[in-house]
Amino acid sequence: MDSQQVSWNSVGLRMVQGLTTTIDAVRQLDVQEASLVMRLLGKSCTRMIKEGVGHQFGIALIETSAQLAMKEKLVLEDVLKMITGIIGRLYFTASTDEERKLVAQLEEVVKNYQVVS
Repeated sequence: MDSQQVSWNSVGLRMVQGLTTTIDAVRQLDVQEASLVMRLLGKSCTRMIKEGVGHQFGIALIETSAQLAMKEKLVLEDVLKMITGIIGRLYFTASTDEERKLVAQLEEVVKNYQVVS
């Protein structure tokens, strides 16, 4: 499948940066704005990667952003728990070493935020 010859380093880096931006947004923006940022990251993931872990991560972010949009107030720890749950499920669906490495990178972003906050 030539269409899936993904440069995992660049895609992984973009996803990690996007997740970092999303968590920053949750800390600084109101519920609607943070939900929108998360939804945009999810849409970017689903467009960049048509299947596998990256695609599933995007779909989960879109679904989670809809849940967040309904809340009156965001609590960073709650959002981090949601994202941690998403990442945990991705370990079960990762089928290649590259995908497992990507999931580990995403997990590291969330762990770093939990230590900092």
